Amino acid sequence: MKIPEREEGQGLVEYALLLVLVAVVIIGILTVLGSSVLIVYAKVIAGLHGQVITGQGTEVVVTGFDANVSAGAGGCVGTVRNISFIGLHDGALLESGSVSINFYINGSLVNTVNGTTDSSGSGELAGPVPVGGGSAGSSCNVEVRGG
Repeated sequence: MKIPEREEGQGLVEYALLLVLVAVVIIGILTVLGSSVLIVYAKVIAGLHGQVITGQGTEVVVTGFDANVSAGAGGCVGTVRNISFIGLHDGALLESGSVSINFYINGSLVNTVNGTTDSSGSGELAGPVPVGGGSAGSSCNVEVRGG
């Protein structure tokens, strides 16, 4: 009687199928919970920046921006680009809605622009948005917040 050869370990095909199954499950979970995860992310970012999300009305959370502002003889002057934000309305994502974004230098409001969220509640403004203000010789602390 001939003893069959023993196969050890799993083949590459089994590993690939397992990886595909895990990927499908993760995509399914993110599809179902995606908006909830984005809302929690927006609230965490807002909290880190000292912004209070009330869950009432339209609120904007700025998640990132690039600023190139410097102090000159007449005050601070420069531009802000690549502004990313998440819009909320009554605690839910603001899908395809309009928001206002405020720009501050050293705590003083210096400019306001309007932006639009997409169907996922997030939006971007490429810019450049001109900003200027503050007193001469001061540091130029730039803040971008939802209006």
